[in-house]
Amino acid sequence: MRKTILVVEDEPKIREGIVDALEFQGFEVVSAERGDEALSKAIRMEPDLILLDIMLPKLNGLDVCSNLRESGVKSPIIFLSAKGRESDRVEGLEKGADDYITKPFSIKELIARINAHLRRRDFDRVEAMNQNGRSGPLRFKNLTIDFDARSCWRDENRIHLSEKEFLILKILFENIGKVVDRETLLREVWGYTNLGLETRTVDVTIGKLRQKIEETPSNPTLIKTKRGKGYIIENTA
Repeated sequence: MRKTILVVEDEPKIREGIVDALEFQGFEVVSAERGDEALSKAIRMEPDLILLDIMLPKLNGLDVCSNLRESGVKSPIIFLSAKGRESDRVEGLEKGADDYITKPFSIKELIARINAHLRRRDFDRVEAMNQNGRSGPLRFKNLTIDFDARSCWRDENRIHLSEKEFLILKILFENIGKVVDRETLLREVWGYTNLGLETRTVDVTIGKLRQKIEETPSNPTLIKTKRGKGYIIENTA
């Protein structure tokens, strides 16, 4: 699944250069040039990672960062700034940033830092799914799922799931809190490479899965539909 990065930079040439480099690496990129615009976009979409300049019009990057943390946005934030003093870096990290890169910087280093933070976030998401860590059954609401043993229970009742239904659940839980689009499910579950194919196959299988795991399949609380986007398991117990 393509990771989304929000690039916040008011200098057009720098912003365009970063966007081009990230898109070349396969990321989905959204950009903003003002602090208030960045704050609004980040809260609305909660991207996988945020690259944030400090000197911004309307609202500076430090205030954007602290407001995002107060709003509950947990996306990794990397400051990109020409201010390179130790006190500047410390202030940025104390505001809630995960990293601080001083301009000018190498694109290779930037990509490496981005990938490191994304790997860490993916690991934390999987860890957060189960208080017992990565091994053993996953417990979520009234479901208990053991992906290794390929078994599933709703409350005390064992449920038979097909191989594809297990794969769909696994992908959704690995991306808990994020929308998984139909194209990703077609590729990962069915092995389709032609992403222009009709996606009704996904919807039908999701419907069958809901019949098995949802208390009220017509009003699902586990696997939710984001119209025009895909499916999500929200990170709420």
